[in-house]
Amino acid sequence: MTWHKSAHRKGYLVAIPIPSLGRDGQRVKKANFEKWARTVQKELTECFGGATRMAAPGANLREGDLLYERDQVLVVSACDNRRAFLKKRSRIATLVRRMGEDLDQESVFVLACPSDSFLIEIRKAIEGSRGD
Repeated sequence: MTWHKSAHRKGYLVAIPIPSLGRDGQRVKKANFEKWARTVQKELTECFGGATRMAAPGANLREGDLLYERDQVLVVSACDNRRAFLKKRSRIATLVRRMGEDLDQESVFVLACPSDSFLIEIRKAIEGSRGD
């Protein structure tokens, strides 16, 4: 990227929702939910260097009924390109399969797509380097 000297393109977005409801529509246990939110955030950090967890209320259809998951969170990360994602895809698939089984899900979702995301590195000024 030439438009900013400290910008680094993160051309592939990876996001995993952490469901707050099980397949029966009942809330998952808070401790189990928190365990998986932390685990997914840690795994994506290990895979791609960082991950952010954010509130992401969602909705799903279950046997024709709309289930609103107000406590769902989304763990988001980004990597340099699709190739970087594909190197970790199997690890991520294993992770979300384990999460889905433990949280009693009918299915699990991984969002992975091209992105115009970027990272700006903020360097702390070295004392005395500004003529102080």
